[in-house]
Amino acid sequence: MANKYSNTLNADLSSDFRVIGLDKLVLGKNKKPNRDKWHSFIYVNSGNGLLLIDFDEHIALMNKLFFIEKYKYWSWAKIDKLEGVMVQFTDAFYNHIYTGNPKIKSDQSLIGEFSPFIKIERDHENEWDAIINIILRENSAKKQNSKEIICLGLKILIMMYRRNEYSKGITIIADRKKQLLSEFRKLVNNRFAELRTPKKFALMLNITPNYLNSICKEIYNKTVSEVIQERVILEAKRLLAHSGLSVSEIAYRLGFDDNSYFGRYFKKAVGLPPEKYRIDNYSSLNV
Repeated sequence: MANKYSNTLNADLSSDFRVIGLDKLVLGKNKKPNRDKWHSFIYVNSGNGLLLIDFDEHIALMNKLFFIEKYKYWSWAKIDKLEGVMVQFTDAFYNHIYTGNPKIKSDQSLIGEFSPFIKIERDHENEWDAIINIILRENSAKKQNSKEIICLGLKILIMMYRRNEYSKGITIIADRKKQLLSEFRKLVNNRFAELRTPKKFALMLNITPNYLNSICKEIYNKTVSEVIQERVILEAKRLLAHSGLSVSEIAYRLGFDDNSYFGRYFKKAVGLPPEKYRIDNYSSLNV
């Protein structure tokens, strides 16, 4: 099956936005984990593959759309006759247009919990294709205001992705709680090593620790401490598997003054000491 987007996969509009045909991926060249700069939409038209996203395996099949935030490590473990498109963009590109609408204000719509993928139903396939094709055609044509049109197209994709999540049974959250959770997740992602305690996070949000805890338990069925711990452990796993830092350097980066305490903290959560986890998961390919 030919890649239906192949006619619009040309040079990219800027250093903050790029498009790659999935049929152009080569496993050996695309196995090293990605992180930091790019948010990625991956839309599969045919074939199959295996995506590793922060240590979880996801099968890439027809009409699956993945969205992977920039802070996640991900790589291809398998590629088999994949057809489709990968659209990548930075915060700077997404923020090129500020609409004034709080739902898509700056990069705030990129904050919070995203499902790693959604399944595009046949009845809605044309809707998604229409938006993606607009983005790809503008990138190829490079006409006046093409950058602005692409930016708006990305915002539409994000909102459609969010809507699809909600339609599949994700709890609709009251606006105030949704805003607090978004701000909380942003703080957890960016300042988990600095803040660390529920009290400090609640203080940053101008609410009580008990109220923050009640929201987390209502929506995530987890306590604030559990959410924080998950983020700390995830970052520890990333650094152990994908960096050349020593265990003591990782402990310090994550806000632990005592290397021994970090070892106990990690082992209690993961079941393995950091050194053993690194041996089992580290590859020189990642450095």
